[in-house]
Amino acid sequence: AAVFAKTGTCGNCHKVNGVGKEVGPDMSEIGGKLTREALLESILFPSAAISHNYETYVVVLKNGETHSGILISQTAAEVVIRGADALNKKFAKAKVLALKKDKLSMMPADLQKQMSAQELVDVVAYMTTLKKAKK
Repeated sequence: AAVFAKTGTCGNCHKVNGVGKEVGPDMSEIGGKLTREALLESILFPSAAISHNYETYVVVLKNGETHSGILISQTAAEVVIRGADALNKKFAKAKVLALKKDKLSMMPADLQKQMSAQELVDVVAYMTTLKKAKK
């Protein structure tokens, strides 16, 4: 749990039982959904299989600025994305030149470089314990 929260920086984007930020998918029950191998692969190759509703979008503004994040909402008047900082950013549709889905996950592809091999094993082992509470 300590590696998940601190060393691995997972909590910067993922919640576990209400703790953490809401950028990537909630990990509270991930151990009941993915095998140990699939969990490891999702850390090593985050863009290989991006969870539905967590695809990265790039907003290109008419002034040339670009912003990326998870698409929160889109109406006739505005586009709202959530950036890696977990903050929602609103853009008036009149200022948006393009909205494009990116093939890459917002999750960095080199997170394992921030951890020792043992810490990577530990974070995957911890994630396998995150399952739905039995009633």
